Amino acid sequence: MALKGIKGATAAAAVVAAVGAGVLAPTAATAATTPHRASVSHSVGSAHFEAQVDNDPGNGAPSWLWQADYKHGDDLGAVTHIYYKDKSFVSIGPTYNGTDTVRLSKEVSRFQVCGLNASIGEESCSPWAYVPYLYACDA
Repeated sequence: MALKGIKGATAAAAVVAAVGAGVLAPTAATAATTPHRASVSHSVGSAHFEAQVDNDPGNGAPSWLWQADYKHGDDLGAVTHIYYKDKSFVSIGPTYNGTDTVRLSKEVSRFQVCGLNASIGEESCSPWAYVPYLYACDA
């Protein structure tokens, strides 16, 4: 392995020193595991809701949402509020008694999951979760 601009023994010493100091390994791992997803959960009493967004799902969609309502037989359902990277907004749901997946048309900037009580029209929501952009230059 040759490093441009460093010759011979100096290159070998630089590689050994960098690996020993943990310089190269984290950089390579970071590039391979660029974060592009986030998840959030929220509880209302004994009901529990989760949502996850992936801005690089690998299926051709710009983004993907999975949401879940874990408590069955109550009046609550999962709703996810989404702000896209272009600052537009959408609400997805409600999902009752199970899970849903939704192919999204744009990359997500932030989202929250809520428990919706449809019979009285009230929501209780999680804090916002922020999804790191797929490419740093998009930020």
